[in-house]
This record gives sequence, C-alpha cells and structure tokens, in this order.
Amino acid sequence: MTVEELYRKFEKLTVDMVVEEKHDILECAAMMMAQAMRIYKTALSPEDYEAMIKTILESKVDITEMESPTLQ
Repeated sequence: MTVEELYRKFEKLTVDMVVEEKHDILECAAMMMAQAMRIYKTALSPEDYEAMIKTILESKVDITEMESPTLQ
C-alpha cells in the first residue's frame, strides 16, 4: 500500500465515523492526534520526537481543509 493509499484509507475511516456513525468530527480528530503523538513518542528518540513536534507546529499553515461538505 502506498502512502497516498494509506492516507485515503484513514480519510475514508474518518468520513465514515463522522457521516455514517455520527461521531463528532472534533472528537475523531482529537483521538487521531492523540494516537499519532503516542506513536511518535514510542517510535522516535527524544530528539527526533521534539523535531517532529516542531515540524508539525511549523507546518500548520500548510494544512488544507477536508473537501467533503457533509462533515460540517
């Protein structure tokens, strides 16, 4: 599976949870963020973890909104 395919799979999971299962989109985002942070903390050295957090914060202006109007 390519990175793009994996990304789309997670995107579909999110849409399914919000649209079909009626979960709050912000709760879903919080759970995914918490899981991602745990994975980074577990898999990276302390220095690399700090670098990752810095990169995430610095890239906040590059993040695009989801396209599906059904999420609002």
